[in-house]
Amino acid sequence: MIIQIISAFVGSIGFAIFFKMRGRQIPLAGIGGAITWAVYLLAQQYIEGYFIPYFIASVFVAIYAEVMARVNKAPATIFLTATAVPLIPGGSLYYTMVGLVTEDKALFETSGTAAVTIALAISLGFLVVAIASRYIRMFLNRGKKIPE
Repeated sequence: MIIQIISAFVGSIGFAIFFKMRGRQIPLAGIGGAITWAVYLLAQQYIEGYFIPYFIASVFVAIYAEVMARVNKAPATIFLTATAVPLIPGGSLYYTMVGLVTEDKALFETSGTAAVTIALAISLGFLVVAIASRYIRMFLNRGKKIPE
């Protein structure tokens, strides 16, 4: 478990560097990636399946990105992409392609279903937080026009 969290930290830092994040944003992205994976592992222990644990972790990622964007006066997207890296369903996508190439229908269906489920959970988690964030800002800035 600790090795997985450290790997998520390093992977998020790698993507932060790739996305040209600067200064203290890089370790903050790594910390976010590590905590994201810890949140996923914790949720996975108590909830069966893929959807809910990935949804919970993606909601955390989106909230973390919004907070870090405000603290660092930077776009939330850079934190969102670098911090969400540990959630990418690489294994499921890989085995989906293996099932397709080797014509293993069972592997293709199970892995493909898992990959699609994970992708939907991640996108829904991001969407829920984005909508909630927009309404919260609208409530806090009553009468003021919210910049896009």
